[in-house]
Amino acid sequence: MPGFLWAVARKYLDDGGPREAALITYYGFLSLFPALLLGVAVVSRALTTRPQLRQEVVGAIVPAALRADVDAAIAALPAPSAALVIGLAGLAYTASGVVMSVYTTLNHVAAVPHSRRSGVLSWGLRVLAGLAVLLTGVVAAALLPAIGAFVVAFTILLLVARLLLDRPAPLRALWPAGLIGAAAVTLLLELGSSVLPGLIARAGPIYGGFATVAAIFTLLYLLSNVLVLAAEVAAVRWGRLWPRALDNTRPGPADLRAYALLTREQERSAAAGTTPPPGR
Repeated sequence: MPGFLWAVARKYLDDGGPREAALITYYGFLSLFPALLLGVAVVSRALTTRPQLRQEVVGAIVPAALRADVDAAIAALPAPSAALVIGLAGLAYTASGVVMSVYTTLNHVAAVPHSRRSGVLSWGLRVLAGLAVLLTGVVAAALLPAIGAFVVAFTILLLVARLLLDRPAPLRALWPAGLIGAAAVTLLLELGSSVLPGLIARAGPIYGGFATVAAIFTLLYLLSNVLVLAAEVAAVRWGRLWPRALDNTRPGPADLRAYALLTREQERSAAAGTTPPPGR
């Protein structure tokens, strides 16, 4: 086990894992803002067009002395059509950035040669399909309890990996990454719902906004790193890339296989791709 963990750590560093995780975090964090705008637009539209729902919501959260004024103010809100369109467009753009980053990371970790990667049309279709699967999974996981969120996350991660990898990827090769990633997603949802409110409350009214941004960014970066590490676990296991040597000047068979994969990934011409893929 220590040898396997060391091999995962070596491959994570060789592949630039922190950089890949940072890129996924960047687009993931940007996706929050159009998602919030879209959520506000949807809620505003629902409250302005459904008086009964508006009265129930106002009655539940607004003091009695202010209910009439708040109800009238909400009813007078303009239709949030522009916000709805901007939110949808922004979410599609930023979430596509997440999927494109995941595509690059997965194929980099799997050492898929550039000559064998998808063309522009196929790549675009894969990204759109991955985006649809990812957004569906995020909504479903957020609405379900922990067990349901774990199952949804596990399924979505496997589907996304199968969609975005430009090489055959049997489920028996992917399930370790899906298992680790699903556990990380479930834990993130639990931490976000239990720890984040208390952290913001302790930060006070002045630093609460900053604490919210910092906490969300930190959680996203931790999750991205765990997901990249999960992919590395699957790659090391399936490619038999362990044990790795402690001394780089004395590489072992697993080191030579790992170096060969890094070299093969740089192939830009289909004619150069004569090295068979690793694994079974």
